[in-house]
Amino acid sequence: MSLRSLPLGVALFALPLVLGGCSSTSPGDTAAEAGAAAALGHVHDLALNPGDGLVYAATHLGLYSLGRGEPAPVGESRQDTMGFTVQGPDTFLASGHPGPGQEGPGNLGLLRSTDAGGSWAEVSLGGVSDFHALTAVGDRIYGLDSSTGAVRRSDDGGSTWVEGAAIAARDLDAHPVDPDRVVATTAEGLMASDDGGATFTVGDGQPPEPLVVIDHLPAATGGAVVGLDAAGVVWRSEPTGWVSSGPGNGTPAAFTAVDEDTYLAAFDGTVLLKSEDRGESWQPIPDGVS
Repeated sequence: MSLRSLPLGVALFALPLVLGGCSSTSPGDTAAEAGAAAALGHVHDLALNPGDGLVYAATHLGLYSLGRGEPAPVGESRQDTMGFTVQGPDTFLASGHPGPGQEGPGNLGLLRSTDAGGSWAEVSLGGVSDFHALTAVGDRIYGLDSSTGAVRRSDDGGSTWVEGAAIAARDLDAHPVDPDRVVATTAEGLMASDDGGATFTVGDGQPPEPLVVIDHLPAATGGAVVGLDAAGVVWRSEPTGWVSSGPGNGTPAAFTAVDEDTYLAAFDGTVLLKSEDRGESWQPIPDGVS
């Protein structure tokens, strides 16, 4: 999930409310981390909501908010939330599968919440699509449909869709300024489309290590691609080439670039970390308490 389409000042103002004060660990912190991981289950994505300044984790056990003590389940739905992105303040998009005892088709299609995850409504493609990655710039939405392998595009907020290229991708992200451009991570390297997902090509100037999860920096900072390789090392696109930062932290599951310096990530499915120095160092986010 990216904050590229959100006001940068909002994101920077909100982040310390959620992530501050996590610069060191102790045995008590370790226990808190273990408890948080057990509560969250496997994390598929992370996003910052400018509506309330909280970080939200999309997990196998539903949506959780961080920043008010222990990780808190949001709403009553425990759906397996696969794809997830914040479209605007308190407006979330998601996809996945029903949770235990939840009625509905096996593939949930595109869901929207306008109350910060408190409730969800089907927008389209229920019973058809399971998006494992979602990215939005305004009403332009891209979804990586695991049921077909195709990248789907909507130009009207998810009501109707155009099926694009089928690619074996892990993650994808739309450019914050040029929504016709979308970049995907694949085993062949980064693939890019400049025609709204209709076609993808492997670009020149690949990072030395293939990236698994990516984001674009916010538009105000240039919109460069930044992401994590399979070992969890940060790679950032610069005018002179790719630059790596810091140590590997394990297998990456999710990544969000808040600004040029501040990143959020999930490693090994359950370990939530944040960096305020472009990935040179990372601190745990045991429960999001400021």
